Amino acid sequence: MSDDEDDPPNIPIQQLDYSFDQSMDINDMMGFGPLLPTESERSLMERVRHELKLELKQGFKSRIEDVREEILRKRRAGKLPGDTTSVLKAWWQQHSKWPYPTEDDKAKLVEETGLQLKQINNWFINQRKRNWNNNPQSANTLKSKRKR
Repeated sequence: MSDDEDDPPNIPIQQLDYSFDQSMDINDMMGFGPLLPTESERSLMERVRHELKLELKQGFKSRIEDVREEILRKRRAGKLPGDTTSVLKAWWQQHSKWPYPTEDDKAKLVEETGLQLKQINNWFINQRKRNWNNNPQSANTLKSKRKR
């Protein structure tokens, strides 16, 4: 077997059958010459790009808003809105001797503040840690309740 048998036949490029796309010229098929879009093609491509961009924005709009809200929520993490803390502080002051809300109290506070039950529980835990033992009257009440 000779080396010549492995090589493809040497057919002039003009004789090859490119019938699959008669509109292409031979230079474009061989990688010669740039394919530059016409002005109308550029305009069409720009319109399509713009429409796709709008479709993507509409399709992901709610997700983008969710992410934006989450970012804002994380920025202000640790700070409850002033109107909700005023409701919680009012309850705290009314029950300063024993600031442990019942489940019913917590349910009412959830309704009044719009906070989650976990947030209510955490607020009271933190409030007791920060402020309850600073109040001598509350500290005495705590000691007497523990002795019972």
